[in-house]
Amino acid sequence: MVIHKAFRFRVYPSTEQVARLDRWSDALRFLWNLANEQRLIGYARPRGHRIYPTAFDQINELTELRAELPWLAEVPRDISAQLLIELDRAWQRCFKRLGRAPRWKRKGRDVIGCMEPHPKAWRLVGNELRFPKVGAMHAIAHRPLEGKPKTCTIKRDGDQWFVSIMCEIKIVEPVSRTVPVVAIDRGVINISADSDGRIIEAPRHYRAALRRLARAQRTVSRRKKGSKNREKAKVRVMRIHRKVRRQREHFLHVLSHGYAKSHGIVVIEKLQVDNMVKTNRSLARGILDAGWSRFGEMLRYKLVWSGGMLLEVPAAYSSQTCSACGHVDAENRVSQSVFCCTSCEHQDHADLNAAKVLKSRANRSVLLGEGSLKLGTRRTKKQLRVARRAAEISAF
Repeated sequence: MVIHKAFRFRVYPSTEQVARLDRWSDALRFLWNLANEQRLIGYARPRGHRIYPTAFDQINELTELRAELPWLAEVPRDISAQLLIELDRAWQRCFKRLGRAPRWKRKGRDVIGCMEPHPKAWRLVGNELRFPKVGAMHAIAHRPLEGKPKTCTIKRDGDQWFVSIMCEIKIVEPVSRTVPVVAIDRGVINISADSDGRIIEAPRHYRAALRRLARAQRTVSRRKKGSKNREKAKVRVMRIHRKVRRQREHFLHVLSHGYAKSHGIVVIEKLQVDNMVKTNRSLARGILDAGWSRFGEMLRYKLVWSGGMLLEVPAAYSSQTCSACGHVDAENRVSQSVFCCTSCEHQDHADLNAAKVLKSRANRSVLLGEGSLKLGTRRTKKQLRVARRAAEISAF
């Protein structure tokens, strides 16, 4: 079994190297926007006359473009070509309805990394990283690489620089596990309530940082636009957001690792998180702070590595259904945490009851031979089949 794992290290480029990488990022942003606009113009033509340029077509045109723009020719050709390949993949995902159409990259909002796709062009020896046309940079390689290194990407994260090395690892095919089975009900107050009776309260990292964030943002608004003090104030805002993001990632990694290690099948509800955030503004901040989608992604690939499986079941009326008798009534949900069935008078914690309902739905779908691929619409099944061909570590 072949899996892909990324190793992320902190790097410390010199002042000259930072200036060069910033110029490359600006040039790659221009190249992305230019290539994306070329595709949009081709798609906007009448039916039957539309032009669908591929990555191969745009890479062939790259030679002439680099001859006309010396500042674009400063970027290694392989990095520029890889950017066009990533743009093509983004459009392919859009055509398969797995994502939205690629948008324009804006300075200050979208950070573009420099990806070198050929492993012979760079090397990491000890704590020294050598990158083409950049030279040697000090790196904090806190753990050794595994498997065969494939790509190397240098990317800015605020006022820090990191390198991400993608490695191809061959592992022994894990033994398929189907037990034990646990169902998880994700929430805003309790991020996880499972069918085993375990409730984990949401840490709410973003909510805890709101006061400091508001103070830092007020400081930015008082500074003169274009001044260095304003840039320093914006850096402080960025650091608060970065800390919150890292806290959330760490918490979700620990939580998902625990479930993947101790369970064979994990059941979650199938949610359209993007639509929920747009339609329910009162819960949008809590949903995004909890990281529902990211939690599901971590569970999926970690379960595959350990031989498990992630099942998604319909979420309709799971909070109003009694896990004991199956009676569905909106009055069953007495409050945020109390569930009392109006038919059989079964009482339980509302989140734990919903988790048990999800587990019963998963058991019923497995007995019917449906599994996770047949839960949902025809369009959903088509998406899952495409994802299975595209990703080697998919759960299906």
